Amino acid sequence: MGCYCPLGFHGTWSYLRTAGDLRNDETALLHALEKLEASRTVWLREVESFADRRRTDKARHQRAPRQAEVRYLLGWRWPGPDGKQAMLGEVGRLWVAHCRSPFPDVPAGSKADLTELDTWLADCVSTYLAHDGDLDIGRQDVIMKCLPKLRRHVSQLGYPWTFPPGVCILPPPAEDDRADPHDKARGTGG
Repeated sequence: MGCYCPLGFHGTWSYLRTAGDLRNDETALLHALEKLEASRTVWLREVESFADRRRTDKARHQRAPRQAEVRYLLGWRWPGPDGKQAMLGEVGRLWVAHCRSPFPDVPAGSKADLTELDTWLADCVSTYLAHDGDLDIGRQDVIMKCLPKLRRHVSQLGYPWTFPPGVCILPPPAEDDRADPHDKARGTGG
């Protein structure tokens, strides 16, 4: 698990523990290993598919990968059939920890901005959890717009921004999002 932990170490360990007592139950440990291996296999196929698409794109002189696709591929998520369950569990675990934490001691000038940011993100996370992991496009946009502010506040609070470029609760990009926007403008599709 040290090399493949799609939800970060603690998130991956937390999800794998749903299989049972991993320290004392061999069957639970084997079940957790099967979950981890199944997820890694799916992820490796996704990476291979991404590499194939990139080779094709480069041959078509499209040098930069789509931001949404990179965000999805590298973001914190659980690839594979247990993905939704794993993500709901991890987002729920992190949300409970966030709600139990005191509001950070920030300068008065930043407090209103941070309070507004917390309110917007609280709406997005609670909606995500209440709707079984489904998040409407409007709230997805809110998250993307809030990320720069969130990154700035995390830095101002003295914490490193250790998150990968992905946003775990955003869905994979649609095939249309992978198409070259210049092709769309020319009407040639993708």
